[in-house]
Amino acid sequence: MTIARPSHRRQWRALVGGVLITVLLAGCSSPVTPNTKASAIASTLPGPWDWPSYGHDAQHTFHGRTTLTEASARRLKVAWFFPTGDAVTATPTVVGGTVYVGSWDNKFYALDLETGAVRWKFQLSAQDAVTPYPGEQPRDSSSDGGLVTSSAWYQPGDGTRPALVLFGGGYTLYALDAATGALYWRHDYTGRPGQPPDPAKDGTRIFSSPVVVGNKVLFGVDVDGQRQSAGYIAAADLATGQPVWEFQTDVDSAGRVLDDGCGNVWSSGTVLPGSGLVVFDTADCNFTDTEPLAEAVVALHIDDGKLAWVYRPHPRNLACDWDFGATVNAGIDAQGNATFVGAGAKDGTYYSLNPATGHLRWATNVVFGGFSGGFIASTAYDGHRVYGTTAIGDFGKFEKDVQVLCDPADPRDTPRQQPTVHTFDAASGAIAWQVNGSPSFSATSVAGGMTFNGPSLGGDVLQVRDAQSGHLVDTVAVPGPIWSGVAIVGDALVTGIGSSYTAHPSGVAVVTPGGKPPVVAP
Repeated sequence: MTIARPSHRRQWRALVGGVLITVLLAGCSSPVTPNTKASAIASTLPGPWDWPSYGHDAQHTFHGRTTLTEASARRLKVAWFFPTGDAVTATPTVVGGTVYVGSWDNKFYALDLETGAVRWKFQLSAQDAVTPYPGEQPRDSSSDGGLVTSSAWYQPGDGTRPALVLFGGGYTLYALDAATGALYWRHDYTGRPGQPPDPAKDGTRIFSSPVVVGNKVLFGVDVDGQRQSAGYIAAADLATGQPVWEFQTDVDSAGRVLDDGCGNVWSSGTVLPGSGLVVFDTADCNFTDTEPLAEAVVALHIDDGKLAWVYRPHPRNLACDWDFGATVNAGIDAQGNATFVGAGAKDGTYYSLNPATGHLRWATNVVFGGFSGGFIASTAYDGHRVYGTTAIGDFGKFEKDVQVLCDPADPRDTPRQQPTVHTFDAASGAIAWQVNGSPSFSATSVAGGMTFNGPSLGGDVLQVRDAQSGHLVDTVAVPGPIWSGVAIVGDALVTGIGSSYTAHPSGVAVVTPGGKPPVVAP
């Protein structure tokens, strides 16, 4: 079934020969030390100690390399903190000793990993329909994100163009020169195609973090319930930012675009290079789950954007807020063939799917989920286990100042739900261990036999746990709340600071043993 806006399509030829090279490049070169000049950094491939994209790689494993041990992790302290004008919830990208990240203050930054010094910064276009915006009074503390929630993808130069960092800022997709911060291109992907961009009224966001395959930049678009708008998945031309194809997710059973504010895509595209597929998951916006692609996992052919398969766990549910928002994890073998595909949903269930067909392999439920519960944050996968956190619970939906639950008859449907930290056997779905009391909106990362996550409640801390047992290795004090994931680079943990509740403190923090300058490679 091809689902499209015919008036906004154009023909093109696929260039898929570089798929496997692109998605595996993060482990193909030698490390670059933090004091390398920016021009040299930007001309190299990411090294094996770098964190070049959201989730570390195009399979969104959130599995990196570290020189940290449990002993050195117990000595973690803040090495430096760079303050920004508002929250940083995008997970930082780190390549060649440079930290790349955007902020809700409408700026994108390149910082020196060793010192936190600014290498360059870029002013993004304002879009005040996205809240909170800089200086907004009163602040919209109910928002799930300001202008930049999208982590950057680092794309090496190829001799014809410079190395780029690609990310979303509101409805605009940006490509910046990684060495200088100069604008390479920008393109608006609004929720109202065919109409002029309207930054004061259109709250559409590229919540998704881009992924590059060959000559295509793949990402999702979220219109967040805005009427006369529709969410979708898109591929942009790497050279120009112009649209190559769109796959419409806000459709009826006949494939007609509904423009009712639904079909939202928060997740980032996970690449299965051997089959030429990219996998996203989708949300819902009206608690009815009646649209055929709502609250679903969808696999698309990268070359033309056509649907390969779709998985929906519970069509027409109990008017519950059981979106998919967390990004899909995948495992691949040396030939690029997918061996594992899985994703957590706001229904508190992690689903493992057959990568070729989308058929269910196993599903393990850990909490009821709901409005502010279940797997909102993305999970990590290390080839053997899946690690992740669930959020608060069925809290936040009010009518006439009264808390509304999805299913009051179910004793598990509560505003706060336990346990909150979960680990699954990737082959069977069996629960390996769980922990109470650490709900989180932040993606989990794993490296060196440890997991890393910032809980959303319980103080301004970063938690380090033993991946085998769940034992708390250390609780590291940081300058403010963590709604960002953690990039792991050598002996350093790099994370954003800030939340919707307050504009300050906000920024980027780097944590190392003893608070000493980061050491990227042994």
